[in-house]
Amino acid sequence: MIAILVLLLCGQVPPSGDGYIVPGVDAERVTMTVNIWGEVRDPGAHQIPWNADLVAALSAAGGPTSQADLRDVRIVYRDFQSDYDLRAYLDGHGSTVPSMEPGVTVYIGRSGYEWWKEVVDFAYKIIVAVNLILVVTQ
Repeated sequence: MIAILVLLLCGQVPPSGDGYIVPGVDAERVTMTVNIWGEVRDPGAHQIPWNADLVAALSAAGGPTSQADLRDVRIVYRDFQSDYDLRAYLDGHGSTVPSMEPGVTVYIGRSGYEWWKEVVDFAYKIIVAVNLILVVTQ
C-alpha cells in the first residue's frame, strides 16, 4: 500500500498487470553475484542478471574449457547441493536448466578421459627434445 502511494507521488503509476515501476531501477540491470569454479575459461565471482540460469552463469565465466565434463556440474545453493547433467540437456533429452540464486557456487568437473591427451602431448614433446639433442650432437 505504501509502495503504491510512493509511486503515485512520484508520478509513476504502474500499467495494469506489469507490476510496479520503481524509479531509478531497470529490471534488465539488476544483477546478482555467483561463483563459477572448475573447468571454465574465467573462474571466479561473476555478475549475472537476477533471473539467469546455469547456462547464463557459465557464459558469464567464458564458457567451459575443452577439459570440462558437462555431465558433472555441481551447484551449491545456500541450503543444499545439486548435481546436474548439462550434456544431456544440450543433447536435447535432459531436465530443465536450473535457475541461479545470489551467492550460489557452480563447479564444473574435469573430464576423466581427457588425461590421455596430456600424456600423449607430453610424450611427444619429450621425443622431439630427444630427437633434437641427437641431431645437434651428431
